[in-house]
Amino acid sequence: MHSHTIRTQFLEYFQQRGHQLVPSFPLVPRDDPTLLLVNAGMVPFKPFFLGLREPPANRLTTCQKAFRTVDIDEVGSSAVHDTFFEMLGNFSFGAYFKAETIEFAFEFLTSTVGLSPERLYPSVHPADSDSLGLWERVAGFPESRITKLADNYWQAGPTGPCGGDSEIYYDLGPEFGFGPKERPGTGSRFLEIWNLVFMDSERFADGTTKPLDRPGVDTGLGLERLAMVLQGVPSIFDTDLFAPILMDFQARSRATTVTATERLRHLRILADHTRGACALIGDDVRPSNEGRGYVLRRILRRALVSAFSLEVEGGLIPAAEVAVQILGVQYPEMRAGLPAIKEILSQESSRFQETLDRGMGQFQTLADGASSGKISGADAFRLHDTFGFPFELTQDLAQARGLQVDEPAFQELLEAQRDRARTSRTTAPSGDGNDARAHPAVDPGPLPTTRFRGYEEVELETEVLFVQSNGTAVARAEEGPEVQVVLADNPFYAEGGGQVGDRGALAWAGGAALVLDSQPSEQGASLQLVRVLRGELAAGQRVLARVDPTYRRGTAAHHSATHLLNRALREVLGEGVVQRGSYVATDHATFDFSWPEAISAEQLTEVERCVNRALRHDLPRLVELLSVDEARRSGAVALPEETYGEVVRVVSFGDFSKELCGGTHVTRTGEIGAAILTGSRSVGQGLRRIELVAGEAAERWWEAQRTHLADLSAAVQSPAPEILVRVRALQDRVREMERELRRGRQLGAAGAGGSVAVEQVAGSPLATEDLGPELDRRELRQHGDTLLERAPGGAAVVVAGGQLLIRLSEAQVSRGLSAGTMAETVCRELGGRG
Repeated sequence: MHSHTIRTQFLEYFQQRGHQLVPSFPLVPRDDPTLLLVNAGMVPFKPFFLGLREPPANRLTTCQKAFRTVDIDEVGSSAVHDTFFEMLGNFSFGAYFKAETIEFAFEFLTSTVGLSPERLYPSVHPADSDSLGLWERVAGFPESRITKLADNYWQAGPTGPCGGDSEIYYDLGPEFGFGPKERPGTGSRFLEIWNLVFMDSERFADGTTKPLDRPGVDTGLGLERLAMVLQGVPSIFDTDLFAPILMDFQARSRATTVTATERLRHLRILADHTRGACALIGDDVRPSNEGRGYVLRRILRRALVSAFSLEVEGGLIPAAEVAVQILGVQYPEMRAGLPAIKEILSQESSRFQETLDRGMGQFQTLADGASSGKISGADAFRLHDTFGFPFELTQDLAQARGLQVDEPAFQELLEAQRDRARTSRTTAPSGDGNDARAHPAVDPGPLPTTRFRGYEEVELETEVLFVQSNGTAVARAEEGPEVQVVLADNPFYAEGGGQVGDRGALAWAGGAALVLDSQPSEQGASLQLVRVLRGELAAGQRVLARVDPTYRRGTAAHHSATHLLNRALREVLGEGVVQRGSYVATDHATFDFSWPEAISAEQLTEVERCVNRALRHDLPRLVELLSVDEARRSGAVALPEETYGEVVRVVSFGDFSKELCGGTHVTRTGEIGAAILTGSRSVGQGLRRIELVAGEAAERWWEAQRTHLADLSAAVQSPAPEILVRVRALQDRVREMERELRRGRQLGAAGAGGSVAVEQVAGSPLATEDLGPELDRRELRQHGDTLLERAPGGAAVVVAGGQLLIRLSEAQVSRGLSAGTMAETVCRELGGRG
């Protein structure tokens, strides 16, 4: 049975029994600070159970998106553990309690989807004699068949509604486990598929509870697990919800030395975490280093490690498209969010690949040398601190190799570093933004003093003060391996304030090196990531340091454009705009700000015009070093969450824009050339993001648009100004052809089936037709209209499977007849609803 059929049958079963269908809520809880993510179907309904709000009906049913991280380490190794899942549920708010709940569950499982009662094993709380007796009466199960489990008590979070529950287990068979330890609640043979929770209490923060005024019912039936059972496969990853994603990764895997067990584990991690990432991003969760954003980043990192291990070509994006295709049938917001999903996967993949490249070799050396079976906390900390290698990644990789990591020692070193960081921040140089994509700062120990000269010069002669390789200071670096260096006078801007670090080159007599990145250390020094191409690079050596001019020109143009955008947003929307962060690269920039509603197309156009007017005015840049108080009095804009030192750098463009900023900028706004706002979207509650391209990147964007327009013009065979008219005409033609096709099918069905009958009833014509299979509502109504034409002045009745349609002519309506009343009467007699 296809998973979508299971969903449909469940929801229709409860709708037929008086339950109102409620669409899934987003994964980000609304007005619930106790949870990072919705982890059960009842979470959105907590206010209804507690009596804080009135539900739309006293019976509800839903297929709710849910996400749990408690089992994340089990994902891949287990056949049934996942992070993102779909929870089918029926809910009662005083309408019914235990008896009806157990009757509904048993009937649905045995009669609707056809599971054998012999393979169902319920469990109850030891004190719940009512449920025990109901299972005996409803299902005919003897008491010995019903397991009493002290854990049968459920709550959605540390506080809120709670109550005893009755879980339903399915016997997968002896091939999944055999022996006395295999029983409901223990072992792997008996799979929990449905949990019936009887909400009768409210739990408070101090652990006490009180009875609810109106006891309710909350049930959760895992779609993935039920699909596993009904499709007769050995794991949820073999169901149609996961298998196409897993197969996509399998087809693109090029690893040949991975064992079958490890390959399966990695493929399951990839399938689950890609699904989960799509669901989170589709609900506007964005990667970060805390909260739900960290959950997203965590699963993406695990997935990327598995992709690395299996040598998957093409990364995560192709499989994400498969996942969205599967889930988008039920959750259209995922389809709408696919561009954002692909963008974030691309960004995180690129960023994390750099981390993997830097740290994987170091980890392998540590793992090969771990003769005691344990990686020390100091080694794990060096991986994290020097190479940006996440500790949880070290844990995952170590676990896969049967190694342990000394986590207490790692945490002790990490806390000591945080203490140093808190102390150093009081004198740290100021910046202009929070960079959600910033690389972890490095701290290789005491570093020589370095002077940043990049504001004035992009090429200068300087001295190499320090060379570090694999976390250890060395006298010189040879060709090949990447090393970190500190320069006495440094033209390279270290990543910060939302702006990426500079790239460039070093040259000396007999040698040359590439500067791949520039990052800040904890002490504020700038560290260049360098790869020697020719010769040797030694501490004390004189070199010519040169910033890549094209790269710097691109970042400067985009950074200055974000300043102008900040001012333009205030001009168009009002002073309520508050910047919340930015990302500035050489080829594009993003700008995040607080705003309670979507930005209209007209507003976005006006903001873009405002920015480009500032470019055409060729405003000069002015840089001042002021005290924080002087800067604020001058009207300079600062990020509200940012901590600044006593002296700050203020960047102005004419009288138009003035901000606290430590980044690099153009000399005059005219150098930018043009700025194009390429998108605006929500990235969280009350948080918007605008994407832009500027300078040469804007020129490339327009060239691409012109090519797309030319291709579209050729495809529809119309000149560019007439494309829209041509497309609309084609759409009208398609709709007309669809109508003709449906009309032909209807006439064909009527002629072939011979099921249309017209007779006289009470002096008026009545046309009836039995179509056989069910149709969608629009086709059913169109069929009724066509049939009514064969009974002028009368009525038409269409039956299609379990559907009934009654159509009355105006003459019958004028007599006082009501199709709705007639449908209700007929359905009541047949046991349905109208």
